[in-house]
Amino acid sequence: MDIPLRTIGAQPGAVRYLAGPLGLVLLVGLLTPAATLGQPQVSLEIAFPELRFVRPVDLQHRHHQIYVVEQSGRIWTFANDPQSTERQVFLDIRSRVSNRGNEEGLLGLAFHPDHETNGHFFVYYSASSPRRSVLARYSVSAQDTLRADPTSEEIILTLSQPASNHNGGQIAFGPDGYLYIAFGDGGGANDPFGHGQNRTTLLGTIARIDVDQTPYGIPSDNPFAGSSVYREEIYAWGLRNPWRFNIDFKTGYLYAADVGQSSREEINIITRGGNYGWNIMEGTRCFRSVSCNRTGLELPIYEYNHQSGAASVTGGYVYYGPRVPDLGGWYVFADYVDGRVWGLVYQNDRLEQSALLLDTSLLISSFGRDHRGEVYALAFDGFIYRFTSTGGALGFEEHARDYSLVQHGTAAAITLPAATGGTPPYFYRLYPADLPAGLSFDEESRQILGTPSDSSASTLYDYRAFDAGGREGIQLFRLEVKAAIGTSAAQTTPAAEALRVHGNYPNPFADQTRITFDLSTPSEVSLAVLDIRGRQVAALPPRRFDAGAGHSLQLPTNLLSSGPYLARITANSSDGMITQTIPVLRVR
Repeated sequence: MDIPLRTIGAQPGAVRYLAGPLGLVLLVGLLTPAATLGQPQVSLEIAFPELRFVRPVDLQHRHHQIYVVEQSGRIWTFANDPQSTERQVFLDIRSRVSNRGNEEGLLGLAFHPDHETNGHFFVYYSASSPRRSVLARYSVSAQDTLRADPTSEEIILTLSQPASNHNGGQIAFGPDGYLYIAFGDGGGANDPFGHGQNRTTLLGTIARIDVDQTPYGIPSDNPFAGSSVYREEIYAWGLRNPWRFNIDFKTGYLYAADVGQSSREEINIITRGGNYGWNIMEGTRCFRSVSCNRTGLELPIYEYNHQSGAASVTGGYVYYGPRVPDLGGWYVFADYVDGRVWGLVYQNDRLEQSALLLDTSLLISSFGRDHRGEVYALAFDGFIYRFTSTGGALGFEEHARDYSLVQHGTAAAITLPAATGGTPPYFYRLYPADLPAGLSFDEESRQILGTPSDSSASTLYDYRAFDAGGREGIQLFRLEVKAAIGTSAAQTTPAAEALRVHGNYPNPFADQTRITFDLSTPSEVSLAVLDIRGRQVAALPPRRFDAGAGHSLQLPTNLLSSGPYLARITANSSDGMITQTIPVLRVR
């Protein structure tokens, strides 16, 4: 980001919000939406009131644990609970990090997809003498997985930096298992070093590497893999300062916010081999020229100008959390300088809708996401903020799950999620009101209680919350009662929603593809690949995952020829076993 040297004073005043269209935003693409969605009515509230940080620039999670990166070189961790009062240092490398420049420092954190077994994570930071950016791998302590071993550093990649600004710094693993890295153009103003269109440097690019090789490998489908002229690590180029990107684990879209020079801030969908125009263009306009050759350049899906003082875009995430149902599927982002927060919906390779969501006085430096899909805004007042609904449907603290009980089993006590937002008190109802024989719903405790006396097929229930102002929130879940067999013990198991498979990306695929999925309970997950006759042709052994969203497994492809297959994913937990099957297609 371009961070102005602006005095950070006391905590800003109350967060303001605006509803309605944003006149100054220039929308790029097809502006007539296929289906108009209701604009989310939201506000920001402090997510962890007892915790405060110094210049937080990144937030990541591992299941129910939050990790906050401070620019000076320290990472804190704490339980994902609004009541959290305690935090501990996960990693402190302030002695190695240079933050003398306003935009330098510890800027990125990413956990290896196999972190549970190898303990690895990666950081991106600035170093001095000489000035450079460093990508390094660390491991957690053998005695405490919530503490890193500061002596375990392995340098993966370094990149010389000619100036202190435009460092990029976001790192993230994609569904393909590779590490993506954002690099700015090397700093200064107006790209004085000519890096934007120079493919012999990593400056001004998003790179993609395979960190499971030593020190790293080049994915075979990188645009310049095997080139003796251009940098093989390059995935996309022509970027000025990509300040925060996000790979949407449900759709595979890679959103990147690119900070502009003097007139335009932009949001891009990054594709393999894409040239995003800097410094030929700034946004959709020719840079320092009335005309330019746009051939082969990728235009942003959204841009806005600086007429109101906005001057530094901060990229965010697509929201999939339970708290604000109206915000589901919206990509949210902000401007660091003027504090406004926008949202847009990008589907089927087109911009469907956009809106100004909030007008705040916050210096929003970054965003993060947790295991439930909740999106957080990080601000330089030191607090972490979360979205809450001010209109429309009520939200819930968790996603509803599906359940399976056993006839004549022990007494059930299923607690459904609590409502949030709106105006308490809340009232709860179930539709249909008739539960299987022997069960009842207690509206005050939100619990399904009793012992089922008869078996019943899986039934879809409509769980609703109402607030004092008449707002309504809805979640759906399934409940079934299985017939007792012999003297089997009773079970209360989440059914289909305990394993939610989002598909594989890319699909079709040539060499590698990853299947992404969510789990509502800790499970051993295995994968089998079947041909169209139902014969198993490849498999992965069971591997343990904690509850959470965005898990992935790489499909074993070494034995697969071209053609269609079925991938069968099985989650086995103490609550039971669930299987889902998806079609995949290999093309070579």
